[in-house]
Amino acid sequence: MSLVEIYFVLGLAMLLIVLWDYKKLRMTARRLIRSNENAAGFARIALEIRNLTVMSLFAFFLWPVVLFWEIAGARGK
Repeated sequence: MSLVEIYFVLGLAMLLIVLWDYKKLRMTARRLIRSNENAAGFARIALEIRNLTVMSLFAFFLWPVVLFWEIAGARGK
């Protein structure tokens, strides 16, 4: 396996984690997603879709950054 294939296989694994529950990646979610508790029905759905999309793109293409944020955040506690 080449390095590019390994990178994308690990990106797929991180994508599956995000699709499972993107709130498991708390440090990354704090940096990337928006929350609006007062949003009405459709606005809340649209915001969650946007958040899931952003987290999925970061997880697939920039998973080393996601891992760094999560590890650095865990050390900070």
